[in-house]
Amino acid sequence: MKKSKNSPTKEKIKTAAIELFNREETLTVTTNNIAKEAGISPGNLYYHYKNKEEILIEIYREMSATFEGYNSFANVAQGSNPLKELSKMFDLYGELFWHYRFLMRDATVLMRVYPELKTMFLERQNRRIGQIESLLNGLLEKNILANIPSDDIPLRAKLHWFISAYWQTFIATCSDITKDSIKEAKEVIFRLMLYPYLSEKGKELWKEIEEI
Repeated sequence: MKKSKNSPTKEKIKTAAIELFNREETLTVTTNNIAKEAGISPGNLYYHYKNKEEILIEIYREMSATFEGYNSFANVAQGSNPLKELSKMFDLYGELFWHYRFLMRDATVLMRVYPELKTMFLERQNRRIGQIESLLNGLLEKNILANIPSDDIPLRAKLHWFISAYWQTFIATCSDITKDSIKEAKEVIFRLMLYPYLSEKGKELWKEIEEI
């Protein structure tokens, strides 16, 4: 019998897994816990997934596909107000990262334990850093950012990614991840890493963000 790629049972398993992973430490959640949360037998779960790593990988692929579907970097590059588009982009990502917050919280641990997940994560990380680098260069070329040496852009791109991807790992060391802590990462980038380097043109465009 062929397993359906998008069967209702698989969706039920993924939904239950996300709920549990968000609620508990990801590594402590077992396939039996997931089966119980989904209201199915462990045997039924194993029919669809060989192990927890397969579930995690499919969830990560799902999150990545949603991320790509936003087409946000192109929207920023093509928008009449790139800063406004960038703000919308972070708001979209905030909702996405909240839904999959366990991946933001436990990424470093999961990469140590699951090699295939690490490979996928690092491949996407390198792609994102490249996209951020292009975005920053675009803001410089449009005279929206100023007083940033071009040699600094690669390092800045890495720092932007670090804050976006790992801020929740830091938050989790001292408190629970909340929607506010996810918004806080946006504030750090916008107010500390972008605003101080805005040109006069950039500051005019910034006013539209404050009006949202």
